[in-house]
Amino acid sequence: MTEHATADLSGPGRRVLVPVANPASLPPLLGCARHLADVDGEITLLTVLTPALDDDERWRRRADLAAAAATTSGTGADADQRVHARCIEARSVSRGVLRAAEELEATLVLMGWRGASSTSDVFGRLIDEIVGRSTSPLAILRPGVTSMTRVVLPVSPDHLLPGGERGLRFAAGLAWRLRRYTSEEATVLRTGAFTSPLPAEVSRLGDRVHHDYRRVHHAVGAFTRAGDVVVAAVAPTVSGLRAATTHLAWSTPEAGLLVAIDGGRIRGRGVVDAVAEAGKPLAAGTQPPGVPRERRVAVTIRLPDATDVPRVERILAGIGHTDHVMTWWPPNDGRTHLGATVHVSAATTNGAIATIAAELQHASALRGAEISYDVEGGSADDAVTTLYTEPVSAEHPGGPG
Repeated sequence: MTEHATADLSGPGRRVLVPVANPASLPPLLGCARHLADVDGEITLLTVLTPALDDDERWRRRADLAAAAATTSGTGADADQRVHARCIEARSVSRGVLRAAEELEATLVLMGWRGASSTSDVFGRLIDEIVGRSTSPLAILRPGVTSMTRVVLPVSPDHLLPGGERGLRFAAGLAWRLRRYTSEEATVLRTGAFTSPLPAEVSRLGDRVHHDYRRVHHAVGAFTRAGDVVVAAVAPTVSGLRAATTHLAWSTPEAGLLVAIDGGRIRGRGVVDAVAEAGKPLAAGTQPPGVPRERRVAVTIRLPDATDVPRVERILAGIGHTDHVMTWWPPNDGRTHLGATVHVSAATTNGAIATIAAELQHASALRGAEISYDVEGGSADDAVTTLYTEPVSAEHPGGPG
């Protein structure tokens, strides 16, 4: 566990509720719950028993849950966390989860997700029902293929609107909790055009801010890799729900994805209704992987002060040719600005940006900087190579864990 700057971590970690439908999903869910919970917080593992279950299945689920809670004692910083098991009788799983969250006064409900969506469901019918009716904050986890080493927090212009900043702050709070357990600095990724300054707790999450002008799923696809967990805030728009879920799941096939939903409700409507109006998801199909060719990326670096201005061409010398290097001081911005065009060989736009970003991320001279990337003569359409929609069947509608 690495040491990071302190932040206000109050709120969601006091009482974490983890609904479990499949015992195999418990290890990643419990690991995430421990990271998100307070060091002396309570974690409740929940199984909902419905009338459709026979006596043998009821006994098995009770036994599995009790065994899981009994063997999950915390260690180190988590030693004071308390893990409980609870079974609840309800007519449906969604009713049981909602009732348990209310009775326990859960400060966070953490559920597992397979990462599949359809044109009518976001997380699947079961989770959609819970999200659309919950009054508790929620976190929906699609685990990554490897253990977590870095946190990525994407920020779109919609997140900085008056109605969106609360959700962004909630997501940033979860990201702060996760980053305590990572080996690398977090990455704050701005997308779209500049609208408003970032909240302080967001900009301080990483030691520099990266900015990609493209749509959020293209940008996130360029910056993430296996070992990352993307913490996605839901913008207060109908399309923002798809942007934080389906599109990010497609563009980050190996990374973990944690969708943060403050208050558990898309205001004024349920999630299923919101999805019906969210517009069609990205076109299905597979694009060819592409042939490596020279791609030009304009990089702008805004330094926190004017001392020791670094030579950007030296930082990037190992990956390609750099020209049009310039330094300027805009009259309405006291920061030193560096600009350069980087020529790098890559099969996709995302590959080019990822190569450049990796070099700039490791440059100690750029701590505290904000770095923007703008593709010259390229298309955002080659950013994601595989896009698909996986229908959700009636037998497996998606569930919490």
